[in-house]
Amino acid sequence: MSMKTQTFFHLSVVCFIMFGCTSNEQPNTNNQMPVFDVAMQGVNPAWFERAMEGVDFGIHRVEKYGELVADSADLFHQSFEQMEMNNVRYGLLSHGAYKEAFMEECPEMFLLSYEPDLSLKDHTVAALEFEKNIINGRYAALGELGLIYEGIPLNTSDLYPYYEVAQKHDIPVFIHTGFSGPNPQQILSPAFRISTANPLLLEDVIIDFPDLKIVMMHMGWPFFDEALYILGSYPNLYMETSVAIWLLGDQLFNRLLSEAVATAGSDKILFGTLQMAWPEVIGRSVKTIQEAEYLSHDDKRAILWENAATLFEIEEM
Repeated sequence: MSMKTQTFFHLSVVCFIMFGCTSNEQPNTNNQMPVFDVAMQGVNPAWFERAMEGVDFGIHRVEKYGELVADSADLFHQSFEQMEMNNVRYGLLSHGAYKEAFMEECPEMFLLSYEPDLSLKDHTVAALEFEKNIINGRYAALGELGLIYEGIPLNTSDLYPYYEVAQKHDIPVFIHTGFSGPNPQQILSPAFRISTANPLLLEDVIIDFPDLKIVMMHMGWPFFDEALYILGSYPNLYMETSVAIWLLGDQLFNRLLSEAVATAGSDKILFGTLQMAWPEVIGRSVKTIQEAEYLSHDDKRAILWENAATLFEIEEM
């Protein structure tokens, strides 16, 4: 057994014995809406503890993030606890050293997304392997495609082999648009350039793959107007809320969401958190949607559940 496998096994056993696992068939005693979080990660929290040391400025103030959970077992516990408390029935896992451990612990609660190796010069062989894993049921989506961290523009044709496969099998592609962590060139990647993640660059991909379902992550901010134009202009485009929903100020986020719903419709918005090492943002984010006075009951249900359930062909709850 490899060290990585041992780690996954240990975390799964610890979580199963100590915390159990919430089923998506659980009774909903509080009559809460079901929730589908399309942006979850199984990250190594120790990396975030190191990376965020001393970070407390701008939109990256400590109060925005909440308490960082630096222990992997605690992160498991609190993530599942937050999912149960907020009726999160499904999560899409897109990134992180421990996403397999999340999946192994509660396979009925998670779907896996495929992250390609962006350093490859030719993606043809990897795309064929990706297709095999779609057919055998391993992957339900492509992404999060963090092209911005490699300084690669969103309209690169390098990833077209994956897009062909995704379009053929009708699975969505989740693409990082806008946004960054704090001091991105120093903490995240020297190649990071925010201009490479302008949603308008997706127009070339849309033209070449008209039936490809594309999800713009993080609401495209600070290119929100550009994202909203694309969202309202093409039928297979979606916008999702992760990071923006808890990192931007309430006034700004609610303005963005209300404009998106008024302009493009609530059927084009997916709920996501990208909780990383801050599991409390799951509950805070669900509450933000539930308490939004400008959203109707149907809007809230569409955003929190129905749109993602339709996209991934999950039965109604």
